Amino acid sequence: MERPQTNITGFSIFDEQGHLCPIDGGLIENDIRIYMSGYLKSICSESPDIDDECIPVKDVGPIIEWFIHGFDGGEKNCITLSTEFGEYNLLKPSEQYTPLMNNLYEKIWLSKVVVEYLEEYHYLQPTYEDLLEVLRESTIPELDDLKMSEEMLHKHAQFVCDQVVSLEAEEDDEPLITLPCMREIIKLMGIKFGKRKVRAKIDYKKIDKKAWTKATTTPLVRKTFESFFSNQLDKTNHELTLRRKRCGVCEACQLPDCGECNACKAMAKFGGHGRTKKACARRLCPNMAVEQAEDSELDDDDDFHTMAEKKQHDKIDDIVPVKLTGTNSRKINWIGEPIKADATKIYYKKVEIEGSELEIGDFVMIETSQANIPALVARVAYMWKDTSFPKSGYFHGEVFIRSSDTILGEVSDPREVFLGDRCCHGAPLSSILRKAYVERKDMPKDWFKLGGKEVNDESFEDDGKTYFYKKYYERFTARFEDIPEDPICPNDLRKHRFCPSCERTSRKDGKNIPKVSGKLIEKSAIVSEKNKTEWSSVRWQDYDYKKGCGVFLKPGTFLLKNNLNHIKNQKPKLEKVDENIYPEYYRKSDNYLRGSNLDTMEPFCVGYVAAVVAASDGPLIVPQDIYLKVNVLYRPENTTSRFPQHEDLNIVYWSDEIKEVPFSAVVGPCNLYYEKNIPNQESLHKWLEQDPTRFYFRMAFDKTSGQIVSVPQHAEKVGRTDKVKDKGKGKGKSSKPAEPNMAKKEEVAIRPLRTLDVFAGCGGLSEGLHQAGISECRWAVENVEAAAHAYSLNNKSCIVFNEDCNALLKDAISGATHSGGGLRLPMQGEVELLCGGPPCQGFSGMNRFNSREYSNFKNSLVASYLSYCDYYRPKYFILENVRNFVAFKKGMVLKLTLRALLDMGYQCTFGILQAGNYGVPQTRRRLIILAAAPGFKLPLYPEPTHVFSRRACSLTTTIDGKRFVTNIHWDESAPRRTCTIQDAMSDLPRICNGANKIDIDYGSMPESHFQRLVRSKDETVKLRDHICKNMAPLIQARISRIPTTPGSDWRDLPNTSVTLSDGTKCKVLQYRYEDKKNGRSSTGALRGVCACAAGGVCSSADKQENTLIPWCLPHTGNRHNNWAGLYGRISWDGYFSTTVTDPEPMGKQGRVLHPEQNRVVSVRECARSQGFPDTYVFAGSLQDKHRQVLSYHKT
Repeated sequence: MERPQTNITGFSIFDEQGHLCPIDGGLIENDIRIYMSGYLKSICSESPDIDDECIPVKDVGPIIEWFIHGFDGGEKNCITLSTEFGEYNLLKPSEQYTPLMNNLYEKIWLSKVVVEYLEEYHYLQPTYEDLLEVLRESTIPELDDLKMSEEMLHKHAQFVCDQVVSLEAEEDDEPLITLPCMREIIKLMGIKFGKRKVRAKIDYKKIDKKAWTKATTTPLVRKTFESFFSNQLDKTNHELTLRRKRCGVCEACQLPDCGECNACKAMAKFGGHGRTKKACARRLCPNMAVEQAEDSELDDDDDFHTMAEKKQHDKIDDIVPVKLTGTNSRKINWIGEPIKADATKIYYKKVEIEGSELEIGDFVMIETSQANIPALVARVAYMWKDTSFPKSGYFHGEVFIRSSDTILGEVSDPREVFLGDRCCHGAPLSSILRKAYVERKDMPKDWFKLGGKEVNDESFEDDGKTYFYKKYYERFTARFEDIPEDPICPNDLRKHRFCPSCERTSRKDGKNIPKVSGKLIEKSAIVSEKNKTEWSSVRWQDYDYKKGCGVFLKPGTFLLKNNLNHIKNQKPKLEKVDENIYPEYYRKSDNYLRGSNLDTMEPFCVGYVAAVVAASDGPLIVPQDIYLKVNVLYRPENTTSRFPQHEDLNIVYWSDEIKEVPFSAVVGPCNLYYEKNIPNQESLHKWLEQDPTRFYFRMAFDKTSGQIVSVPQHAEKVGRTDKVKDKGKGKGKSSKPAEPNMAKKEEVAIRPLRTLDVFAGCGGLSEGLHQAGISECRWAVENVEAAAHAYSLNNKSCIVFNEDCNALLKDAISGATHSGGGLRLPMQGEVELLCGGPPCQGFSGMNRFNSREYSNFKNSLVASYLSYCDYYRPKYFILENVRNFVAFKKGMVLKLTLRALLDMGYQCTFGILQAGNYGVPQTRRRLIILAAAPGFKLPLYPEPTHVFSRRACSLTTTIDGKRFVTNIHWDESAPRRTCTIQDAMSDLPRICNGANKIDIDYGSMPESHFQRLVRSKDETVKLRDHICKNMAPLIQARISRIPTTPGSDWRDLPNTSVTLSDGTKCKVLQYRYEDKKNGRSSTGALRGVCACAAGGVCSSADKQENTLIPWCLPHTGNRHNNWAGLYGRISWDGYFSTTVTDPEPMGKQGRVLHPEQNRVVSVRECARSQGFPDTYVFAGSLQDKHRQVLSYHKT
C-alpha cells in the first residue's frame, strides 16, 4: 500500500529522551526509535519558508527508514523519511538542527560527485589525484556552496565507498570500486566491506557510460586481430574466467546466486551446461576485487632485481633438442660423387632416404628428443658420412625458429618461421622425418604504396610441413629484422662445410674478443717491463684502441675519492625526539628512502691511452694478457674543487699520472678533447651534447699538491684534427692523434624525418626527438584542446589537428585531402616517422581478457595507432607507453602489437628504458616499441648516458617464462654521473604556496650543467610557469611543519593544536588503543587510533578529523609500509618518483614537497624533472599544465 507524501520544513529529529540526533547515525538500523517535529507543507510547495499555510507537528514517528532521491532526475536532491503512516520530504532544518544536517549534506553530495564522475570517466582509469581535482571544483549548495576537500573525502570515505560498491556493474565490467582512485582511498582509510545493515539508498542520475568511439582500422590490422580472437576466445575461456576468491564476510559473498545473469544461466543447477567457473554477477566480492586489482598493478619502484639477473638467460634455449639416435633401419643411399673428402668424413651434395631425394639447401622436418617439442624446421647446410661407419649419414642444418617459440607465443601464425642463426651439427640423417616446404617471402617493391589496402587472402593450409619466413629473429632481445645477406665463405678450403648461420655467429662472437695488432719493435719509455710487449692497437667490438684515444673504464678502476659521496652515500640518521610531541616518528626506523641515490653507481673512469701492452709474446695473445697504459683523468668530484656540482658533467681534469689497467676494464671509447681543439667553439655545449661520449678538459689536476694547474703542452694536442689549426708553431704529424672513427662520424649529415605525432599531448615526445636531431614534426593529432594549443605554441610550423584521431584517419582513408576543420591532411608517402603513445584505458588492471575486453581491444586506440602506421607506411615507427604495457593481459597487448607490425612487413622490437639513465632527475620506466620499414636499419636502443639508482634500473622483461633484454651493454654504469634534483632546480627563485604569477625573473645565473642546457641563452627571457597549487589551510599547516632534512615526511609531524591560516584551530590526535604490532612508546603512551590496532573491529566512532597528523595514516600505516613518503619532501641529492598528473601530498607519488620551501613542487620544477627546456610553453589551467608535463619523455 502506497503511503501518502508531504513536505516538512523547519524540522528537527530527536530520540525518545528529546535529544537531537542525526538521521545517518545508525539509530534506525539498530531499532532505536527516533521522531520528528516541524511544519508540514503541501507536496506541491517547494518553498522552505514557514508561512501561514504550514501545519506545525511534533512527535511524528517512529521513523522506520530514510532514502535520498532526485539525483537521478537532475541536480537537486530530496531526503525522505518514512513512518508507518506516511513519507516526509525534508525541505529545510530548524536552526538548532542545521549543524547535524551539514554532515549528511557533505556525504550525499560527495557521493553524487564521485559516483557520477566514475560512471562517466571510468574508462580513463582515474587516479586519486584526478578525483581530488574534480572534488575541489565541486560545491555543496545546501552549505552556501562550500567547496569539497580532501579532508571531507577522508571523513566520509566509508560512506562513499559503500555507495560505489552498491552500484551494479555490467556483467563483463570490472566493478568501479577497483578503479585506481578508489583503491587508493581504501588503502588510505583502511576501508573494509562487511555485511551492511539497512541504510540509505541514493538514486543517482543515470549517465550514459562513455564508450570508445569505434576504432578506424585498416583491413590488415582488423584481420590480424580478428584472426587471433576468433581462434583463441573459446580456447582460452576456461583460463580467462577463473572463479574469484571470496572474503566470506561482505554482503555480496553472502548473497544467493541470482539465477538471472549469464553466469548463473550457465550453471548446472539453473539448467546450464555447467562448464564455466564464473561467479554470479551479483556476488562479486568487493574486497577480493580490490585486492586482485592492486596485485596486478606494478609501481615504478617495484620488482627491483639485481643487475646480475639481466645477464641470466635460459641456457636450454641454446641447445637444439635434436634426436641424436635416429631409426637405423631407414635406408640411406648417397647420390653422385662426393664433393669433398678428408681423413674422417666424405661430403655429398645429395642423398636418398627411404626413396625421398634430399640435397643441400632443402628444408626438412627433424625429430626432436623431447615428446612435447614439435618437429624442428631446418635447412640442410651440408652432409657427410663417416669413413669409419660408411652406412651412417649425418648433416649440419640451420634450424629455423617457430613463431610460437618467439615472444609472439600464442598470437603467432603457426605457419611462420624465423631465421635465427641456430644450428644443429652432427644430426643423423635418420632423424629427418620428411621434407618441408618453406617459402621465403620478400617484401614487394611497391610496399610503401600498399598502406591501407585490402589484405590478400591467398594463404595455404597449416598442414605441418608448409611454412614461410620473411624475418630474422634475435631470441634474447626479441628483435625481428630483415633477413641478412648470407656471408661469403672466407676460406675456399672449407666451402664444402660452410654454414651461413655459423659464420654470422662466429663473426659476432669474434667482435667480442680483443685482438692486438702491429707489434712495435721499439717500446715506449713508459713500457719499461721486460716481460711486456708493446702493440700499436687492440681491436674490440669494431673499434681500434690505440695510443692517443680516450677510453671509458669500469667504475673503481682508479681508486679516487668522491667529494659528492659524503652527502649521498649515507642514510639519514634518526634523532632522539620527544615521542609525546612526535608520536609517529618511531615508524621511520627501517624504511628505504624512496628517491635517494644511496645505491647509485659511480660513472665510468676516464683514461687516455698512452700505450697498448701485452704480457706475452706468442703468436696468439689471450685477452687476459692485454693491458693499457693510460693517463688518469679526474672528474670535478675527484679533485679538491669546492663546488663540483656546478661543473659540466662531461668535463674532466688532465693528469700525467699513468696507470696500467687490464683490457677487461674497458667498456667503450671516449671521444676526448682539449677544450681549444673542439671544432664548434660557438655552441660548445650543443656540440658536446650531440654525442654523450664526448668529454673535454681545460685544466689539469696535480694529485701531489691537490692543486688545479694549467694543462701541459703535450696534452694540448688531444683531440686535434686537421680542421683545428694549431695555435702554436705549426701543425706537425703529431697534431692528428684523434681516432679516425670520430672524424668519419662527423661527416654524416642527418636530415630530420618528416614526423606525424599522434596522441601528441603538448608535444613532449616529438620535442625529445627534435632535440635528438632526427625529427621535424609536420603534423600532430591531439584531442584535448589545452594540450593541442600548447603544441601549436611550441611548434609554429606544425599542423595541429585538435580532433578525434579515429575521425581523422577515416577522412584520410576515404581520400579526403583536408580534415573537418579545414587543415590539410598528410598524404601517403609524406610521413617518414610516426610517433605516439596510445592510451591503454579500456582494459582493467586485471591480468586477463574477458569477452568485453576482446571487443574493446579491437576498438582501442592501440588498434587505431597501428592503423595509422599501416595506412601511412612511415620509414620508422615509435610507440611509447607505460612499462605495464608489457604486462597487460599477460603480455597479450604487446604481442598483438608486434604481430600487427610484422604482418605489415615491419622490422620491430621492444624495450624498457629508464629516463633517469638519460639525464633527468626522475625515475620513469617506459616501454618503447621501435619499428623500421623493410630495407631500413632497425635502430638500436641508446646506451645510458647517466648512472642512476640500481633499484630503479630493473629493465628486463619476463613473458611466458622467457626473460628478454635490450641491446644495451652499459647496464651497471654510464659516462656521466647521475643528475640530481639540485642539478635540475637549485637556480629557481623562491615562491610561496599558491604562487600564480606566470612570468617572473630568474634572479640568478644557472648553477649546473643541466640548468645551462634548459635555460635560454637569452638572459633577458623571463622564467615561465613557476607556479604551484594553493593548498587548503590544514594541508598547508602540515607542509610547513615537515622538516627540510632528507627523508622527512608525515611521520615528522608534531601532534599539537595550531591556528590555521583561516583563523580556525586544528585538533590534537587522540591515541586511545593499544597497538598489538608496535606496543607503546618510550614514554608509555598508547599508539593505536582505532580499535583495529588492538585486534578489534574498525569503528566509525574512532575516526578523527581536522588533526595535524592525518588520522588515516596511523590508522592504516601498519599494513602499508607506514605510508613512507606521504607529505614527503624530495631531496636535493635524490630524484623525483614518476611524475603524476597532479602533485598531491597524500597521492601515490607522495614526495612532492619542495626540499626547503613550504609548498608542493611547481609546474616548472615538474617540467624540469621531465627534461623540458624552460622555453617550452604550456597552456590552460594549472592542472592542464601539470597534465601536459606528464606527457613528455626524454628521447
